[in-house]
Amino acid sequence: MDEQIPTTANAQIWAKEFVKIVQENPLIAFDEETMLAWFANSIMAGYDYAERKNREVRSHGEVS
Repeated sequence: MDEQIPTTANAQIWAKEFVKIVQENPLIAFDEETMLAWFANSIMAGYDYAERKNREVRSHGEVS
């Protein structure tokens, strides 16, 4: 599976992408609001990932 933002729950991928974005855009806002948006999105991706897995279990009776 090709894990990528915004669907991955992998924190390392989120961290690497954040560093890449900041390096490519050094004037990007780096404040509490920016960090809140970034972390809220990564948390929600984890929630969505868990929901997809739960749906698979319910519909197939097993974890794939």
